[in-house]
Amino acid sequence: RILQVMDTRNQVIFALLYGAGLRINECLRLRVKDFDFDNGCITVHDGKGGKSRNSLLPTRLIPVIKQLIEQARLIQQDDNLQGVGPSLPFALDRKYPSAYRQAAWMFVFPSSTLCNHPYNGKLCRHH
Repeated sequence: RILQVMDTRNQVIFALLYGAGLRINECLRLRVKDFDFDNGCITVHDGKGGKSRNSLLPTRLIPVIKQLIEQARLIQQDDNLQGVGPSLPFALDRKYPSAYRQAAWMFVFPSSTLCNHPYNGKLCRHH
C-alpha cells in the first residue's frame, strides 16, 4: 500500500533498494553511465568502504528507468543552456571542464534545484 501512494521516481528508488540491494546513497548517486541494460546490471561506485561493485538490475525496472533517464537528459539540456550541469568528481571536473555536458554523467535521480558544488563553488545539479 505504501508503494501505491509514492510517485514513480520514489517507487523506482525503493525498488532498487530492495531489488538490487543498493544503499540509499548508492541509489541516489547513480548516473546514466552506471546502467548496463544489455547485461542487466548496475555499477555502483564508491559504495561501502569506498569500493565499486556490480549489482543486478531488475528487468521489470528497465522501461521505467529508461523513462527517468530521458527526463534527466531533458533537465540536463536545459541546464546546459544555462552553462551548468551535474556535479562531477573534483579531478574529472578539473581535467575535463566540459564533461558536465555529456549525458553519461547526469544523475538518474537529479535534484529539483541547482546548488553550489561543495568543493569548487560552481553552480550544479546534484542528486
